Amino acid sequence: MTATFLAYSVASRAMEASQASINIVGNNISNINTEGYTRQRVDIVSMTTSGMVEKYATPKVSTGIGAKAKGTTQLRDPYIDARYRTQNAENSRYETMVKGLTNLEDVFDEASNEALQGELSGFINNLQSLLQSPSSSDIAQVARSAAEKVTQMINMYGTQLDETRVEQTENLDVTVNSEFNTYVKNIAALNKQIQKEEIYGNTPNELYDHRNLLIDKLSGLTNVKVSMSPTDQISENLSIPHYRITIENPAGGDPITVVDNDKYAEMSLDSKTDPLNVQLSIIDTNGEKRTDANKLINDGKLKGYLDIINGKGSFADLALKENDAKGIYYYKEKIDIFAKQFATEFNKINSEVAGSDGVIGSDGEKNLFTDSSGSTTTNITARNLQVSTAWLNNPSYINTTKYPTLDPAPSGYVATPALGDNVLRMIQKMSDKIDFIDSDGNTILTGTFNEYMTSEVAEVGTAVELNTNFSKTAKNVFQTISDARDSVAGVSLNEEGVNLSAFQKVYNAAMRYFNVLDENLDNIINKMGV
Repeated sequence: MTATFLAYSVASRAMEASQASINIVGNNISNINTEGYTRQRVDIVSMTTSGMVEKYATPKVSTGIGAKAKGTTQLRDPYIDARYRTQNAENSRYETMVKGLTNLEDVFDEASNEALQGELSGFINNLQSLLQSPSSSDIAQVARSAAEKVTQMINMYGTQLDETRVEQTENLDVTVNSEFNTYVKNIAALNKQIQKEEIYGNTPNELYDHRNLLIDKLSGLTNVKVSMSPTDQISENLSIPHYRITIENPAGGDPITVVDNDKYAEMSLDSKTDPLNVQLSIIDTNGEKRTDANKLINDGKLKGYLDIINGKGSFADLALKENDAKGIYYYKEKIDIFAKQFATEFNKINSEVAGSDGVIGSDGEKNLFTDSSGSTTTNITARNLQVSTAWLNNPSYINTTKYPTLDPAPSGYVATPALGDNVLRMIQKMSDKIDFIDSDGNTILTGTFNEYMTSEVAEVGTAVELNTNFSKTAKNVFQTISDARDSVAGVSLNEEGVNLSAFQKVYNAAMRYFNVLDENLDNIINKMGV
């Protein structure tokens, strides 16, 4: 027969377990709006009288000795957590891409394109006026001023692209130093605190929540993998998880360990060596400098910035594993090609005139457009394109005919100063189909100058639309996974209300059990044998 007073212990434990469950429900409800909080539950286990085999004991009815609140557990699903963080990285990457491309779209908007086309049309109109009066220095000066306005509009594109690149690089620098480095440092510090608590047998759920929240934020920056094995053996009977966070190598090589228990990595940004190809490097938890971070980071906010800043699109050398996303580098290269081609075509026409010996081109180049030096054309970009110093000093430097007046005139040479045939060729060139060629000699587009710029604007707009659609899809998937995680780890008022009612009933039943025991004991002591 079970000891009489043992039943009181069973009732007491039942009340304690129910009270602990009620307290946890209250804690869940109070933290319903706490960022990163994970719903908790009380782990209740059944208790037994003995675990040994009583070979010679008299058989008896085993009624158990009640239940005990062993501890508290967070309700999390590791699989959903992993999916959440993977999708968070993808979602953040597309959001960053959309923001960056929208800034580029502001540079290549229809208004600025129409403004450039307006200046090109104004240049053509002034060339037509010069065609009517080829010998007029006043009209030649007006035509030169129109050419300056065209170069200034092209300069604006180059300048704004550089400003956008600087802005994106600054944003990346903030992400590296104020977010990534801060997160891994704080996670490592939390790991140290958590390990101490676990060694002493505690379950620091609040610290777990804080760490998981930081890991969620870190997953928005790059592709990270969290592992908790192998365990660290503290003593013969105690082992605790070894917490490690890595950036995996997609090629199958060594990953970059950014958190290893209480050790953490540090990321740095180099944007000075090559502003158009910023490089990330990481000193990992072993103190080794990893310069292959750009190749390993393939998702998240960091990847979005790298694609926007370093993306070379079709100009990327895939053999060197250069970034082939269409970013600032790609669009800057395309506007530079426009500037170079514009200068090349007009310089060629202006140089193909009779020299002092009457032979076409014998006097060499007579450039109307140059780089910032004012005389050379080797380094022309959208930002430094300008009217040549020679044309600035002499408005009549523009050759209106292939056969200008020469003094002395070579034998048999016939000058045509009033013909204006060279001006006509310049006007015609504005509507001719031109092969736009990159630095490797590849034709990237065949069309007029207006068609080239229109296609450029359309390409940026298409990229924004495409990445916006990708972002919406990624966001919807992320929200679905987030809802699934909330259904497990989040606090539901309805569910907690039901639990509170159930635990209250259990508590009341335990109290009633006490009353029954008390009545039985009173009968035994005061009424039996009377």
